[in-house]
Amino acid sequence: MKPINSVYIVEPDNQGWIIERLMRDIAAELNLIGISAKIGDSRGYQGEDVIFNSRYLTAFRDERALVNSLFVTHIDDKLKEAELRSAFKKFNSFVCMSDHDAEFVSSLKGSSTNVAGINLPARNLTVRPIRLAIFSACYDDHRKNEQWILEYFQNKPAEQKNSFVWCLMGWGWETFCGKMGAMEMSYELYRYSRFMPDEYEMYKQTLPSVDKLVYLGFDGGAMSVYDALNAGIDIAATDISYHRDLGSSVTLFNSREEFFAYLDAQYASISEKRAVLNERSISAYVRKLLIHWANTSPEITAEADIVPNTEDDIIVAKFRGRYRALDYTRLRSAGIRFIQSSLIKWRRR
Repeated sequence: MKPINSVYIVEPDNQGWIIERLMRDIAAELNLIGISAKIGDSRGYQGEDVIFNSRYLTAFRDERALVNSLFVTHIDDKLKEAELRSAFKKFNSFVCMSDHDAEFVSSLKGSSTNVAGINLPARNLTVRPIRLAIFSACYDDHRKNEQWILEYFQNKPAEQKNSFVWCLMGWGWETFCGKMGAMEMSYELYRYSRFMPDEYEMYKQTLPSVDKLVYLGFDGGAMSVYDALNAGIDIAATDISYHRDLGSSVTLFNSREEFFAYLDAQYASISEKRAVLNERSISAYVRKLLIHWANTSPEITAEADIVPNTEDDIIVAKFRGRYRALDYTRLRSAGIRFIQSSLIKWRRR
């Protein structure tokens, strides 16, 4: 493995969009872990170990670099494919946005050598909490079984508590909110005077802002399940009366244990999202990028080295089936890229 101590990210122009933002995230992470990283046009290269071209269609290379790398994105017409093919003879690293894209580039290249598929990193790892609404009054006799919520979260860790926001809509919830607050749980209380005109309508206007409605009572049923259907949100309700046969958006439960299992499933879904995003964090991305560069061989694939392969032909044909037609806009873009590439070469003379 080659030690990578410095990286130069080539940015032929700054369009201020996601690629430029991603490259700044990469540079920041590299600098954070002690690897010098700079961003600039081709004139700023000063012998860094890696040249990483953010735009593969207007790329720059230099013999001094251990790795001349391309960030390969959006191959969606014949001209871009042809431009990428020409790069196979000049560059020894191809970083694709996923294994799926790398499979295509490898098939097009005739070899998987020096081709890396690293899933595009997420720029925000925060998963917002799920907002669950209860739309009813709270009674002293606990007919709505609201105490189940406190019992469920009694011994749960802070991360799990912070994955839920309870939106309590109606009268009598103040004491219950105090108990939730004492357990460091999150809640929103919506309480409108019964003498306020259109009080009921104001509650219903809040429903579309939540994720799901929960109804815990076995006391005959709740009109709020219909309000939630009107609002287009999913429902978890007791398996009674007219709660039944309301379609796939309604989850029914018969007991405290089944309600707990429902909350377990909601938390598992949130945890899965967090795990996926953490796996695709910028730090995880840069680690994989460095491993690829450290293992990059100096090999350049020449046309004569490519051996026709039926499986490769099938993969390439599938990708080509999604190509866009070469209209005026795409031909014009290709012409601009040609001028930009020529300018890069001219600047280095």
